[in-house]
Amino acid sequence: MMPAVIQNPVSRNPYAAVADFSSTTCRTPRVSRSSSVLIALLVSASLLVAAYWMRLPPLAGAAFYLFFAVEYDLRTSRIPNWLNASGLLGALVLAFALGGGAAVGGAGLGAVIALLPALLLYRVGLLGAGDAKGIAVLGSLHGPLAVPGLYIWMLLAGALLSMGMLGVRGELGAFFRRWGRTLKVLLRSRRFVHARPEAGSAAAGGIPFALCMAFGSFAQWFWGSP
Repeated sequence: MMPAVIQNPVSRNPYAAVADFSSTTCRTPRVSRSSSVLIALLVSASLLVAAYWMRLPPLAGAAFYLFFAVEYDLRTSRIPNWLNASGLLGALVLAFALGGGAAVGGAGLGAVIALLPALLLYRVGLLGAGDAKGIAVLGSLHGPLAVPGLYIWMLLAGALLSMGMLGVRGELGAFFRRWGRTLKVLLRSRRFVHARPEAGSAAAGGIPFALCMAFGSFAQWFWGSP
């Protein structure tokens, strides 16, 4: 689950003029199991078709992992640890089957390179913990050279999905006002704090980032880095 807006831990001594600023925990609105399974099937099927057409076993592996990641994220707003651990193990086994020990080393390096910026994004509140670990799984499947492009596509999809949700709910104005206040406080106090979205708003609900991970995987194989 990715928050629809940046959520940053606030200072212990926040700027007095903005007492209403604080961090918040976001939850993606849950969908029914039937809907989550249907969407996950469509996402996975698209990746499998691409994998068959391009003869790319790692993309097929990503399709298998992302079916479960998307389904869980849509339904529960999280990607469980057991799924990410299984996905990483499967990626390493697939690498060994395709290229032996050298390929396993490349897959492991891809996981590490993908995980490091994901941990930073998690620290500032842009990603959930499951999202960060899931990106490491994709990094192991794509390989280290593909990680920068993968990030660009995922974050682009996340920004567009967030803006789309805010626009549909009529909350773009409130979003820019909150960030205007955040910028004002940053300039005045040199502290980065974030205005809490209203409960029940699209900004407080977040987005299912597993969908963005799936788009990033698809786009990276087809188009590479933008």
